[in-house]
Amino acid sequence: MLSRRTVLQGLVAAGLAVPLATSLPRPATAAPALAGLEIRPRAAWAEGLGAPAPLPVEAPGDVRFLLVHHSASPNGYAAGDVPGTLRGFHGFHTGADKGWPDVAYNFFVDRYGVVWEGRSGSLDGPVQPSATGGSQGFAQICCFVGDHTTEPPTPEAQRSMVALLAGLAERYGIDPTPGVTTTFVSRGSNRWPAGASVTTPTIAGHRDMSVTSCPGDAAYPLVRDAFPGQVAALLAARTPPAPAPPEPGPTAAPAPAPEQSAAPSDPATAAGPQDDDRSVDGTSPLVLAAGGAAAVATAAAVYRFSRVRTPEQPAAAQQSPQPPSEPLAGG
Repeated sequence: MLSRRTVLQGLVAAGLAVPLATSLPRPATAAPALAGLEIRPRAAWAEGLGAPAPLPVEAPGDVRFLLVHHSASPNGYAAGDVPGTLRGFHGFHTGADKGWPDVAYNFFVDRYGVVWEGRSGSLDGPVQPSATGGSQGFAQICCFVGDHTTEPPTPEAQRSMVALLAGLAERYGIDPTPGVTTTFVSRGSNRWPAGASVTTPTIAGHRDMSVTSCPGDAAYPLVRDAFPGQVAALLAARTPPAPAPPEPGPTAAPAPAPEQSAAPSDPATAAGPQDDDRSVDGTSPLVLAAGGAAAVATAAAVYRFSRVRTPEQPAAAQQSPQPPSEPLAGG
């Protein structure tokens, strides 16, 4: 009986036999929602296969973590071999052995650091992937093209995987900080049966979700220990710093107080009565002064009138007394 790896390698070889005209990639297009990445679309490797019917997508907010796989296929491929290799994966995943509607993984990263769209629609949104051992859900799957059981991914592949994970974390609001976890209810896998509560780091390896050695002993420590911090640092570097508070400008000198004209020393020279110069009832001091002068004049007249003798007075009273020779004391 043929092993899974033997079958897979045969399908990959069959994919490489596709005529060159159909296996050469089209010009790459960038995923607008994945910052800093150039991703080759599905059509760049799947030309002629046709897209499957629309596939289920995760509900908003339900992409809670990112899952890293490896393809367990040979490592020594040339750059021009990649489209045929991906076609081989497609044949295996959609064939009788698996029966999935499309290639299982949302994205691939090859040994040269090129990122490829896998499952149809993954560039546009959170299409649900499939995976050996079951699909526990709530994730997007990123797959290294190669076998990392003993050989780690190339530095180019590692850098591109970190950039891919960062772009997806940014798109779906996932915190990749080391030690951060998420919890969900499994939809079923051979490790976590349906209904089980699963807590996982937000960047995880396939073996965390299924009974498997994937993504290989040479890649899993990178996924577990290195990638979360690198992804978090990359996202932090993209975040613009908060704007500095504005520099305080020079303090304006206070405006000089308006000059006040001195009050006239003689009220009679004032241009007119002012509110502050009025009495409580509104009468001007000038009017009061004029009234006082009139009263004095009236009193003097009364006094003079009182000195005139009336007919009833005796004659002696009409004689003017002589002025005293000395002033009156106490006068």
